[in-house]
Amino acid sequence: MSTQQTAKTHFIEGSKGIFAYRRFGASTGTSLLCVIHYRGTMDKWDPLFINALAASRSLILVDYLGIGKSTGRVATSFADSADDVLEFLSLIKVNEVDVLGFSIGGLVAQLIALNKPEGLDIPHVIICGSSASLGPDMPVTTNDYSVANSETLTWEHFHTLFFPHDDAGKEATQAFWKRLQERTKGSSGEDLTDWASQGGADGGAAIKAQGQAYGAILTPETSKGREGTYDRLGELRMAVLVAQGSDDWMFPTLNSYHLQQKVPNGQLNVYPHSGHGFLYQYPERVAQDIVAFVGR
Repeated sequence: MSTQQTAKTHFIEGSKGIFAYRRFGASTGTSLLCVIHYRGTMDKWDPLFINALAASRSLILVDYLGIGKSTGRVATSFADSADDVLEFLSLIKVNEVDVLGFSIGGLVAQLIALNKPEGLDIPHVIICGSSASLGPDMPVTTNDYSVANSETLTWEHFHTLFFPHDDAGKEATQAFWKRLQERTKGSSGEDLTDWASQGGADGGAAIKAQGQAYGAILTPETSKGREGTYDRLGELRMAVLVAQGSDDWMFPTLNSYHLQQKVPNGQLNVYPHSGHGFLYQYPERVAQDIVAFVGR
């Protein structure tokens, strides 16, 4: 069976660009679509987390348009990112899928479920380290996360953003960073993608576009209707798992509690002594919990 280290990339042309994607994992059950965080690509999923999921679920990984191996222009709203992913699912002829989103991917996952066409069935949504769009009880963090926009991302930046700010968090960061190096050209036969806008390779275009999308969903005037999720959380009638670290530097942990309270069939998992990247701090444990959730 293919793994995060060995899975081959496929391509399919859409109306606004070419989607790069991978499908691998177990052959049974509903496929699980994984939607990644800010500046992330398929190559930047933690292999230990992804392989633990793939052992019992069929996975679909895809790069946002204009990022990683996908072509086109990076979306400037998360609703447009969701529309792009929905077009991709129709192109690969998927009519039933579970959706997992991490960080901004959690916002995109909500919008995929809320804005989907009637012909697409989404039995489960998993929202990791995220929030709803702006609302009275969904405050924006007061922590300084500006290092997320650093021209060149390093493990130290991820220690700040993803993990506890102590020796245990440092150890978890370095272990995660080491695992990211396991997919190589030798293991996959493919050139690797880097973080979006890494080293200023695209003139910062991806950072600007995703930053605009993030700003829009945290602005009352631009996060209504199809563009937002807060006012529509009650429409998420499928089973929803909200998973979070105990002290998220990027999205206040309390937001996840309020989000779970607003969906009709929600479950909340909070992991001890962890931050935004809790799923990379406890990759096998979180994957096991997700598999149990979607297997219901």
